[in-house]
Amino acid sequence: MGGKGESIASIDKVELVDVPKLPFIGSIISQHSGMDPVDLTKSYDTWYNNHKSFGHFYSTGLPAVGNGIYHEVFVLTNPNEMMKVLRKEGPLPFGPLSIQWPLTEYYKDEKEAKLPGGSAGSGLMSNGPEWQKYRRFIQSDLLHPTSAKGYADGIIKASQMASEGAPRHSKNIAEYMAYSGFDMFSSVAFGEFPGIATGKSKYEEDKLFCKSTLGGLGLVLPLIKNPLQLLLKKVGIKTSLYTEFERNFGTARKIAHEKVKRFRKRKANGDLQTNFEENSYANLSIDRQISSVGEEGALRDDEAAEMIVLGLVAAVDTTSSMLNWTITHLALNPDVQEELYKEISENVVNAGAGTLTVDCFGKSNNVYLDAVLRENHRMTPPVAFNLNKENVMDDVEIHGETIPKGSMFMLDTRSIGMDPSVVKDPDVFDPSRWSKDEVERRRGTTAEILDHPLFREPFSAGARKCPGSRVASYEAKILLSQLLLDWKISIADNNETPKPKSWRDIKYFQGLTIQPKVPELSFERR
Repeated sequence: MGGKGESIASIDKVELVDVPKLPFIGSIISQHSGMDPVDLTKSYDTWYNNHKSFGHFYSTGLPAVGNGIYHEVFVLTNPNEMMKVLRKEGPLPFGPLSIQWPLTEYYKDEKEAKLPGGSAGSGLMSNGPEWQKYRRFIQSDLLHPTSAKGYADGIIKASQMASEGAPRHSKNIAEYMAYSGFDMFSSVAFGEFPGIATGKSKYEEDKLFCKSTLGGLGLVLPLIKNPLQLLLKKVGIKTSLYTEFERNFGTARKIAHEKVKRFRKRKANGDLQTNFEENSYANLSIDRQISSVGEEGALRDDEAAEMIVLGLVAAVDTTSSMLNWTITHLALNPDVQEELYKEISENVVNAGAGTLTVDCFGKSNNVYLDAVLRENHRMTPPVAFNLNKENVMDDVEIHGETIPKGSMFMLDTRSIGMDPSVVKDPDVFDPSRWSKDEVERRRGTTAEILDHPLFREPFSAGARKCPGSRVASYEAKILLSQLLLDWKISIADNNETPKPKSWRDIKYFQGLTIQPKVPELSFERR
């Protein structure tokens, strides 16, 4: 459903707005720049307000992100213009991980100390040839559609187990989704089913991994927002906040590395017993690593292990953010939930197995489920910006302005989708916006820009697209489907807090991803 519609010129023919900047601190002093104050409890509104203030194309100064003495970054809302930057990113493109300085500093220290996995983590965070080597390794057996589909049966089994535990976590859904993400990716990574989301598991180590991962990554943005934190780290002073990040992230990595070691030992002893284990990502990646020994650029055991470790970390943080928001929207919108339940139920009946199967997740079967996830991404993506790019290869012309080679860009992938001049009732969660009829109705209008591929999902684009994106998509679709098959989900009656009426009543915080404070939910057996 479109709004009244801006004129084409208002989006395609705009002038560059130069937001005031100061040396070293860029535009972060709101009184000087006019930028919205950095508030990690209001990240969505912050960037939308900046869009309202400065329009579709502006340059601002963001320490730890931008370039030069003013830390300049060019912010775009038009994906057609951003495609020009993507075409200039080259074979060794800039990656957003490299500006998450707590992670890059952590891995730099690990590498310099020659600790296990340090060089691999540091390389994957970089923008050079080392990145390419590790990227090629981590994406093998994950990114190809056939590879991702091969993990679906394990994800279904993990989701069935997790769904049974949902009511036990009704007061702490954020914890539940982190556990569910861990359980699902454990089935992918190791062919194992720890079942910590069931609420019955005794795997305390796995729970500590989830807690430490969220505790560590939840401090990344709080560290980045204060330029003094990085300055002190560069001169050898670790603040209490950085030390807490380091401790949490280090604990998570240590636990995950031990899991990989145990798996490798069992594999060497011939103790892998199930098809899930034999076909797991860890087994396949260890085989690739062993077979490449002696070749140029071959990974060591600890480097291959780090790729698996980082997969587990991402599964707990990024996937849980997407699932937390989606389940909140479904609880707030019972009509949407019932429409989705109807589609899922029909898929199960048509599959003829009485339960979810991989055949339930063909594209033609998930029209409404895809629309629900697309609407969630429009309103509440895991991060306000999922595309940070640099024109590595050459100058690029954006809206008629020549932007020098090596400039930094941020694509504001959310503001247009929340703009009432483009979208009718943008605060209403309405998956029908993405129906075939509505997409066709937008064709030839300004609102057609909503259907651009760069606006569809939270996994970035180009050479730096998330290597686990297809697996994460299966995880989200399968867990949501299983939950709705088993439960009618609603906001619980709680005398201590008022019942939220819309997503605007949901508090959230951005650590690395934006995590909502999901209200207590009620699960009624279907």
